[in-house]
Amino acid sequence: MSSVQLRSELFVLDTPPCHGLPGLKMTAKRYTTPISDSQGLTLLFAHAVGAHKEHWEPMLRYLFLHQKSGQLHSCIREAWSFDWLNHGDAAIINKAALERRPPGDVSVSEWGAAIASFIRSPYVRDHRLVGFGHSAGSSAIMLSTREFPLREKPFIALFLIEPSMLTPELWESHLVEEEAEIKRRMSAALHRRHVFDTREEAVNYFRERKRWNELDPDVFNVFVEHGLHSVVTQNGSEKEIKLVLKCDRCHEAFAYQDIESHLEAIDQYTRICNTVPVHIVFGSKHDYMSAAFSMFYLLLTRSLVTVHLIFKTA
Repeated sequence: MSSVQLRSELFVLDTPPCHGLPGLKMTAKRYTTPISDSQGLTLLFAHAVGAHKEHWEPMLRYLFLHQKSGQLHSCIREAWSFDWLNHGDAAIINKAALERRPPGDVSVSEWGAAIASFIRSPYVRDHRLVGFGHSAGSSAIMLSTREFPLREKPFIALFLIEPSMLTPELWESHLVEEEAEIKRRMSAALHRRHVFDTREEAVNYFRERKRWNELDPDVFNVFVEHGLHSVVTQNGSEKEIKLVLKCDRCHEAFAYQDIESHLEAIDQYTRICNTVPVHIVFGSKHDYMSAAFSMFYLLLTRSLVTVHLIFKTA
């Protein structure tokens, strides 16, 4: 079998109130294939800052393709991937509500609570759940577990890719370099072009920039297909159709300042790491995460099931 037919359904989910405000909407996609096994695992995915739920689709195709049918520990029932509440399709649906909140106000912690609300829903009742998170998404997946008692842990395993969790001691000891990195990322997001006349123009723009030209081609294609949407703008008396990024640049930029959520996530990790198998994956290139963070997780290997380093990747 050289390919797999990935079926997807879009869902718009309610989330709990936060800071006295009504809950935002969380968009999600459920993925299945013709060979999905009702006795298999249900996989939950959370993306990184500036990404969206569809970023996982190339990986999902690989996982569905290489699952071992008939083996309950490795066959897949379905997969769910969630948009952060100010990213992807959720950013469009929540546009009016987000305009009443300052940039950066939608924390990873709020997203984690939204994912926990989903886990308690009938959609995945009695499913065997495995959580996957990338960077900030790792903290969201981790924080979703604090809504449950240890004896009722929702996941049977967790996979954290380039997690951004950190201890207060680690943050303080590398404060200067990490604050400089956050400022760099914020500036890059705020100054990035975000309006395009055509999809081809957007493709050419992003292909010339480091963050995107190093992506796997399938992941890049997913970004330009699902990371932009059409809007009508007014040019004098004429209306024009433009393509813009779904995630507002300010919301992306200020998301990097949400250090508190990642501190909370490592605290939760210490609570559950002896009850839930945790696997951590790093790329060998330290382009966005400092070597100090990677070494910190390697020092935690007594509590981890595995730590993987993938060479020539970021």
